[in-house]
Amino acid sequence: MSDLHTAATTSGYLVPPKGIFWRAIIGFELGWLALVIFQSLAIVPALAYWLYAMYRLPTKARLAVLLIAAAGIVTDALLSYYEVIAFSQSLLLPAWFLVLWALFALAAVETMAGFLQPWWLGLFLGAIGGPLSYLGGAALSGGVLQFPLASGSFVVLVAVWGVLGVILGYSRRFYAQTGS
Repeated sequence: MSDLHTAATTSGYLVPPKGIFWRAIIGFELGWLALVIFQSLAIVPALAYWLYAMYRLPTKARLAVLLIAAAGIVTDALLSYYEVIAFSQSLLLPAWFLVLWALFALAAVETMAGFLQPWWLGLFLGAIGGPLSYLGGAALSGGVLQFPLASGSFVVLVAVWGVLGVILGYSRRFYAQTGS
Protein backbone atom coordinates (compact mmCIF):
# COMPACT_ATOMS: atom_id res chain seq x y z
CA MET A 1 0.00 0.00 0.00
CA SER A 2 1.24 3.51 -0.71
CA ASP A 3 2.75 5.69 2.01
CA LEU A 4 0.15 8.39 1.35
CA HIS A 5 -2.72 5.90 1.66
CA THR A 6 -1.27 4.46 4.87
CA ALA A 7 -0.60 7.90 6.35
CA ALA A 8 -4.03 9.09 5.34
CA THR A 9 -5.87 6.21 6.95
CA THR A 10 -3.83 6.26 10.17
CA SER A 11 -3.55 10.00 10.76
CA GLY A 12 -6.93 11.16 9.54
CA TYR A 13 -7.93 10.87 5.91
CA LEU A 14 -7.69 13.88 3.63
CA VAL A 15 -5.25 15.75 5.79
CA PRO A 16 -2.02 15.39 3.85
CA PRO A 17 0.96 14.62 6.07
CA LYS A 18 2.75 17.82 5.01
CA GLY A 19 0.72 20.79 3.83
CA ILE A 20 -1.43 21.01 0.73
CA PHE A 21 -2.23 17.94 -1.34
CA TRP A 22 -0.61 19.22 -4.52
CA ARG A 23 -1.19 16.10 -6.63
CA ALA A 24 -4.92 16.51 -6.24
CA ILE A 25 -4.93 20.24 -6.98
CA ILE A 26 -2.55 20.10 -9.94
CA GLY A 27 -4.17 16.92 -11.30
CA PHE A 28 -7.61 18.52 -11.29
CA GLU A 29 -6.46 21.78 -12.83
CA LEU A 30 -4.50 20.07 -15.61
CA GLY A 31 -7.37 17.65 -16.24
CA TRP A 32 -9.91 20.48 -16.35
CA LEU A 33 -7.79 22.48 -18.76
CA ALA A 34 -7.12 19.50 -21.04
CA LEU A 35 -10.77 18.45 -21.13
CA VAL A 36 -12.07 21.95 -21.80
CA ILE A 37 -9.56 22.67 -24.57
CA PHE A 38 -9.11 19.25 -26.17
CA GLN A 39 -12.44 17.73 -25.09
CA SER A 40 -12.75 14.14 -26.41
CA LEU A 41 -9.00 13.91 -27.08
CA ALA A 42 -8.28 14.33 -23.37
CA ILE A 43 -10.72 11.70 -22.08
CA VAL A 44 -8.27 8.77 -21.93
CA PRO A 45 -5.47 10.57 -20.04
CA ALA A 46 -8.00 12.21 -17.70
CA LEU A 47 -9.63 8.85 -16.95
CA ALA A 48 -6.21 7.24 -16.40
CA TYR A 49 -5.41 9.91 -13.79
CA TRP A 50 -8.86 9.50 -12.20
CA LEU A 51 -8.50 5.70 -11.95
CA TYR A 52 -5.03 6.06 -10.40
CA ALA A 53 -6.31 8.52 -7.80
CA MET A 54 -9.44 6.44 -7.08
CA TYR A 55 -7.24 3.40 -6.45
CA ARG A 56 -5.42 5.32 -3.73
CA LEU A 57 -8.60 6.35 -1.88
CA PRO A 58 -10.28 4.52 0.99
CA THR A 59 -13.63 2.90 0.19
CA LYS A 60 -15.82 5.62 1.78
CA ALA A 61 -14.00 8.31 -0.18
CA ARG A 62 -14.40 6.36 -3.44
CA LEU A 63 -18.12 6.11 -2.83
CA ALA A 64 -18.24 9.85 -2.10
CA VAL A 65 -16.47 10.60 -5.40
CA LEU A 66 -18.98 8.49 -7.32
CA LEU A 67 -21.98 10.05 -5.55
CA ILE A 68 -20.71 13.61 -6.02
CA ALA A 69 -19.99 12.95 -9.71
CA ALA A 70 -23.46 11.46 -10.21
CA ALA A 71 -25.13 14.39 -8.42
CA GLY A 72 -23.13 16.86 -10.52
CA ILE A 73 -24.01 15.12 -13.75
CA VAL A 74 -27.69 15.10 -12.83
CA THR A 75 -27.48 18.78 -11.86
CA ASP A 76 -25.88 19.74 -15.17
CA ALA A 77 -28.31 17.55 -17.10
CA LEU A 78 -31.14 19.53 -15.48
CA LEU A 79 -29.37 22.81 -16.22
CA SER A 80 -29.00 21.70 -19.82
CA TYR A 81 -32.64 20.58 -20.01
CA TYR A 82 -33.78 23.99 -18.73
CA GLU A 83 -31.37 25.70 -21.15
CA VAL A 84 -29.24 27.35 -18.50
CA ILE A 85 -26.23 25.75 -20.20
CA ALA A 86 -26.00 24.19 -23.65
CA PHE A 87 -23.50 22.32 -25.77
CA SER A 88 -23.29 23.24 -29.45
CA GLN A 89 -22.70 19.70 -30.69
CA SER A 90 -25.11 17.75 -28.51
CA LEU A 91 -28.44 17.81 -26.74
CA LEU A 92 -26.92 15.64 -24.02
CA LEU A 93 -23.88 16.30 -21.88
CA PRO A 94 -20.80 15.34 -23.92
CA ALA A 95 -18.54 12.53 -22.67
CA TRP A 96 -15.67 14.90 -21.87
CA PHE A 97 -17.99 16.88 -19.60
CA LEU A 98 -18.92 13.71 -17.71
CA VAL A 99 -15.22 13.00 -17.17
CA LEU A 100 -14.82 16.59 -16.01
CA TRP A 101 -17.41 15.90 -13.32
CA ALA A 102 -15.52 12.76 -12.27
CA LEU A 103 -12.34 14.82 -11.88
CA PHE A 104 -14.17 17.55 -9.99
CA ALA A 105 -15.71 15.02 -7.61
CA LEU A 106 -12.28 13.52 -6.99
CA ALA A 107 -10.78 16.94 -6.25
CA ALA A 108 -13.75 17.83 -4.05
CA VAL A 109 -13.24 14.74 -1.93
CA GLU A 110 -9.46 14.97 -1.79
CA THR A 111 -9.11 18.70 -1.08
CA MET A 112 -11.93 21.14 -1.79
CA ALA A 113 -14.54 19.91 0.67
CA GLY A 114 -12.14 20.52 3.53
CA PHE A 115 -12.08 24.22 2.70
CA LEU A 116 -15.87 24.41 2.35
CA GLN A 117 -16.80 23.16 5.82
CA PRO A 118 -18.04 26.41 7.34
CA TRP A 119 -21.39 26.73 5.52
CA TRP A 120 -20.89 30.41 4.75
CA LEU A 121 -17.51 29.73 3.15
CA GLY A 122 -18.99 26.86 1.12
CA LEU A 123 -21.75 29.19 -0.06
CA PHE A 124 -19.34 32.00 -0.91
CA LEU A 125 -16.67 29.91 -2.66
CA GLY A 126 -19.24 27.75 -4.45
CA ALA A 127 -21.18 30.77 -5.71
CA ILE A 128 -17.99 32.33 -7.07
CA GLY A 129 -15.85 29.39 -8.14
CA GLY A 130 -18.49 27.26 -9.86
CA PRO A 131 -19.85 29.91 -12.24
CA LEU A 132 -16.37 31.25 -13.00
CA SER A 133 -15.29 27.74 -13.93
CA TYR A 134 -18.19 27.52 -16.39
CA LEU A 135 -17.34 30.94 -17.83
CA GLY A 136 -13.70 29.96 -18.25
CA GLY A 137 -14.73 26.65 -19.75
CA ALA A 138 -17.03 28.38 -22.22
CA ALA A 139 -14.25 30.77 -23.25
CA LEU A 140 -11.74 27.95 -23.78
CA SER A 141 -14.09 25.37 -25.31
CA GLY A 142 -14.27 27.03 -28.70
CA GLY A 143 -17.97 27.79 -28.38
CA VAL A 144 -18.99 24.25 -27.38
CA LEU A 145 -20.24 25.32 -23.93
CA GLN A 146 -22.83 28.10 -24.18
CA PHE A 147 -25.22 30.08 -21.99
CA PRO A 148 -28.62 30.39 -23.72
CA LEU A 149 -30.06 32.65 -21.00
CA ALA A 150 -27.05 35.01 -21.08
CA SER A 151 -26.79 36.74 -17.68
CA GLY A 152 -29.78 34.70 -16.46
CA SER A 153 -27.64 31.59 -16.85
CA PHE A 154 -24.97 33.14 -14.68
CA VAL A 155 -27.50 34.05 -11.95
CA VAL A 156 -28.80 30.46 -11.89
CA LEU A 157 -25.25 29.07 -11.78
CA VAL A 158 -24.40 31.34 -8.83
CA ALA A 159 -27.42 30.04 -6.89
CA VAL A 160 -26.89 26.39 -7.81
CA TRP A 161 -23.16 26.45 -7.05
CA GLY A 162 -23.68 28.29 -3.78
CA VAL A 163 -25.92 25.44 -2.63
CA LEU A 164 -23.50 22.84 -4.01
CA GLY A 165 -20.64 24.45 -2.08
CA VAL A 166 -22.56 24.10 1.18
CA ILE A 167 -23.49 20.48 0.38
CA LEU A 168 -19.91 19.57 -0.54
CA GLY A 169 -18.57 21.02 2.70
CA TYR A 170 -21.23 19.25 4.74
CA SER A 171 -20.75 15.94 2.91
CA ARG A 172 -17.16 15.64 4.12
CA ARG A 173 -18.27 14.43 7.54
CA PHE A 174 -19.63 11.24 5.95
CA TYR A 175 -16.43 10.04 4.30
CA ALA A 176 -13.48 11.73 6.01
CA GLN A 177 -11.90 9.61 8.72
CA THR A 178 -10.86 11.29 11.92
CA GLY A 179 -8.13 8.84 12.76
CA SER A 180 -7.91 5.42 14.32
